[in-house]
Amino acid sequence: MVSAVIVAGGSGLRMGAPVKKQYLSLSGTPIVVHTLKALDRFSALNRMVLVVPEADLDWCQDHLIVPFSFDHPVHLTSGGRERQDSVMRGLAALAGGGNDIVMIHDGVRPFVRTSLMEKLVDHAKRTGACIPVVPATDTLKQGDETGMIIRTLDRRNIYLAQTPQVFRLDMIRKAYQNLPKSGVTVTDDASVAEVAGNPVQMIPGDPFNIKITTPADLIIARVIHQEKDDRSILS
Repeated sequence: MVSAVIVAGGSGLRMGAPVKKQYLSLSGTPIVVHTLKALDRFSALNRMVLVVPEADLDWCQDHLIVPFSFDHPVHLTSGGRERQDSVMRGLAALAGGGNDIVMIHDGVRPFVRTSLMEKLVDHAKRTGACIPVVPATDTLKQGDETGMIIRTLDRRNIYLAQTPQVFRLDMIRKAYQNLPKSGVTVTDDASVAEVAGNPVQMIPGDPFNIKITTPADLIIARVIHQEKDDRSILS
């Protein structure tokens, strides 16, 4: 069984908008609905869990789930204070284990392609954990607390992590359960697997698979969405 946990519990402070970023409109439809639709096109998927702020549960049911049609069932659950808390709640909403696979995806990455999901799931079935990455292309500087450069980093083996990050369900669930004991704060799911000592495979991601976090990202997303049919970039 293949499940997806979609994390949409953020406050959207960096967007600077009165509406949380996951609910902002992209061509008349909330961003998170575009994300759900992209995942819904993956035929190997069996179920989706959408994690949202607890105060938004009823609103999301009425405005995100009921008005739109999905081929796969979508279960709503409430998130926690931090992203890792929200992921843990999403995983807790999933029954099963053993060889089941879970894709953990950002709710504001609406352009994930089916072909990428197929590759990630295939690798995760064989290795236990797989994430998409894109190479760093800008020059990377390490700085100190005063804003002065300490050194320039060698970017040849530096990659930017994307989602969905895909794991065997029993492995990542156990890793998350043990995370509080480590005292480590993480910003993605692969880090949780790493802390637990699990190897994580990287495969090439997709530059169009952007995370919409800032106003500039939203402008880029609108261009991608407008152009996708003509260029077939999201097939």
